[in-house]
Amino acid sequence: MAESIYSAAVLKSLKRILPIPFATTAFLLLANASAMADDSSKSQGILDPAGPPAQHISDLWYVISIPALLVTLLVGGAIIYASFRFRRKNEDEIPRQVGGNNALEFTWSLVPALILLTIFVLTLFQFPFVRNAPASAQGAMTVKVSGRQWAWSFVYPNVKNVKVGQKVTAGGTQYTTASNDLVIPAGSVVSLDIVSADVIHSWSIPRLQGRIDAIPGQTNHSWIEANSPGAYYGQCSEFCGLSHAAMTARVLALTQEDWDAWYSKQVGGP
Repeated sequence: MAESIYSAAVLKSLKRILPIPFATTAFLLLANASAMADDSSKSQGILDPAGPPAQHISDLWYVISIPALLVTLLVGGAIIYASFRFRRKNEDEIPRQVGGNNALEFTWSLVPALILLTIFVLTLFQFPFVRNAPASAQGAMTVKVSGRQWAWSFVYPNVKNVKVGQKVTAGGTQYTTASNDLVIPAGSVVSLDIVSADVIHSWSIPRLQGRIDAIPGQTNHSWIEANSPGAYYGQCSEFCGLSHAAMTARVLALTQEDWDAWYSKQVGGP
C-alpha cells in the first residue's frame, strides 16, 4: 500500500515538472532561431542571407529543420501520450503485451531511412554551388584570404599593400577600413583562395557564405557575393588558440563605383 502511495506521489510530481524541460527547449529553440535570423547591424544569422551561397544554405536549413521538428513533436508527443495513457494503475496489473507487428516495424525503419536519404541527396547537390563559383563568373576577381593567429589578411590582384584607415560608404553607412576587412563590389562574384600560415582556422561570413577551413599547406577555394552594399560580419569558427574569439572579419560590400575608387587607391601603393 505504501509503495502504491509512493508511486502516485512520484507520478504527481512528474506531471508537475514535465512541462519544464519542454518549455525550456521551446524557449531555446525560439531564441536560437531569433539569433540566426537577427538582422541587426552586426548580425551573423544564417537565416538572414544576403548572398546566393548563404541563401542556398538557409533554404536547406528550412528543408531539414521543419520536417525534423515535426518528427520530434510526433515522436515526443506519442511517448508522452503512451507514458500516461498506458501506465500501470495498480500493483497487480500487467500491461497488455504488444509485439511482432512486422508492418509497423518495417514502416518505422523505412520512413526515417527515406528522410535521411532525402537530406543526404539535397545536401550533396548543394555542395557544388556553395563551393564553386558559377560558370558565368569565370573571370571573377580572386582574393587570397590568409588566416594566422589571430587575424585575417587579404591579397588583391595587383595590390602590394592594402591601405587601411580609409573612409568608405557601404549601405548608406560610413566605415573606416581595417586590416580584417575584405572589401568587395556588391552584386559581383569574388573568388576566394583560403590558406593558413600556422594552424587550422575557418573562414565564415554566415550572411554571405558557409564556413571554409583554412589549412596550413593547402589552398581551399570558395566564392562570395553580396546582393547589396553593406557590412557583413564573421569570425574564425575553428578554435585556433588563446585569442580565437578575437579573430573576427568584416566584409564591406560597396557599390561598383565606390569599389573602383577604393581599389584605384590600392593599386601601386607603397
